[in-house]
Amino acid sequence: MKRILALAILLIAPQIMAHADISMPVRDSFYDKLGRGLSNVFASPSEMLDSQYGMIETEGINVAFFKGFLVQGTSRMAMDIGHGLFEIVTSPFPTQNYYSYRTMKTPPYDSMVINDYPPGDLKNWY
Repeated sequence: MKRILALAILLIAPQIMAHADISMPVRDSFYDKLGRGLSNVFASPSEMLDSQYGMIETEGINVAFFKGFLVQGTSRMAMDIGHGLFEIVTSPFPTQNYYSYRTMKTPPYDSMVINDYPPGDLKNWY
């Protein structure tokens, strides 16, 4: 009897777990919000280097240092630290509509450019 019960559990349990995984959407939780806040605070200094690196080829080294590193990088770092601290402090409480733990930070800009595949000009494929 024990073998039949164990066999039934082994055969039925994966199906129940798979059904629960499919039927229940992933929702943000307290831990997700706290993790986002901590990563915003501790990874924010990388914004200074990222802003400068993006401008080196287009603007030049001097402009990239002053505009990218000092101005834009510092402001992005301050915004990320502020947003991270806000998410850390409010992590126990849902702050979005419908009591959600999602981030209030807007997604990065999307250029809305759709590249054709395959490209229209097949002569210059590579």
